[in-house]
Amino acid sequence: MKRFASVFGVLFCAFFSFVAALYLFFPMDAALDLLWRKGTLAAAEKGVTMETAFLGVEGYFPLRIVFRNVRVAAPVASAEAGMLSVRPLFVESIASMSPTAEIRLENFSLGLPLPGQPPVVFSTFFSKSSVRPSTIKFSGIRTAGDLVIQGDVVVNTVTAKLDEADILISGERASLLEYAKTMLPLQKDASGAWTLKRKGGESK
Repeated sequence: MKRFASVFGVLFCAFFSFVAALYLFFPMDAALDLLWRKGTLAAAEKGVTMETAFLGVEGYFPLRIVFRNVRVAAPVASAEAGMLSVRPLFVESIASMSPTAEIRLENFSLGLPLPGQPPVVFSTFFSKSSVRPSTIKFSGIRTAGDLVIQGDVVVNTVTAKLDEADILISGERASLLEYAKTMLPLQKDASGAWTLKRKGGESK
């Protein structure tokens, strides 16, 4: 998971900067293809494999980058999505001095390093994400599927841990969080839903 986080952070910053710089001057599809090739090579050096069947632009105002049939695999975990779309938010990025975009996944599955457990499947995942030097903030998270997640988290891309969190988790497979309750500040209510709250600086 640490490799996932560090690779994602680097690729997100590079991706956003590259798109912003070339937006008005070069054929976008060719530029994205070049960036993807560089990204897959960088990921491979960290033992992470990335594949996509399609990468292109759908619309320019607003700009929306679309990946179809995406797969990311590391030695201990994997993820697949029928579609991943990224909509850069240029005004918010300038105002916050950090690359910001809306991210949406459809038909998304996450393989877990738990023997006998099938992947967790989401029909949709949405978040506004912003990147700083060592963290990625996912705000306004909304999911539908095996796990229903709502809230905000800040992931440290250096340690691959949660620096901050305020989320509610429920759904058919919420019981999977029993495996994580010794590592995270999770609280379970009578309905079977879980809350995860962590303030900056807390160790658990």
